[in-house]
Amino acid sequence: MTPTESLIQHWWFHIPNLLLAAMIYTVIGRYILELVFGDKDVVIVNVFRSVTDPVIKLVRLITPAVVPNGVVIVFTLMWLMAARMLWFLTAVAAGMSPSVGV
Repeated sequence: MTPTESLIQHWWFHIPNLLLAAMIYTVIGRYILELVFGDKDVVIVNVFRSVTDPVIKLVRLITPAVVPNGVVIVFTLMWLMAARMLWFLTAVAAGMSPSVGV
């Protein structure tokens, strides 16, 4: 089975997995850019903020108000990684994960 056939046949597994991975890397990028640029109004930081703000706001709802915003971003990373692992384990437990190899 070629990688293209695997992606087409197991789209229900790969698409959510890729979206979660992309959001994880985007949150990491936002964290690094905010460390570099701080509170400056830079276009690339604004783009990363607009993409990641909905997810960070969801995590902020369940995080105590005492926790600073910089740490909420770290909690967001942890929740996204946990969601990705949960998705993988759910697919494996249900016998739906794609096989590796021939």
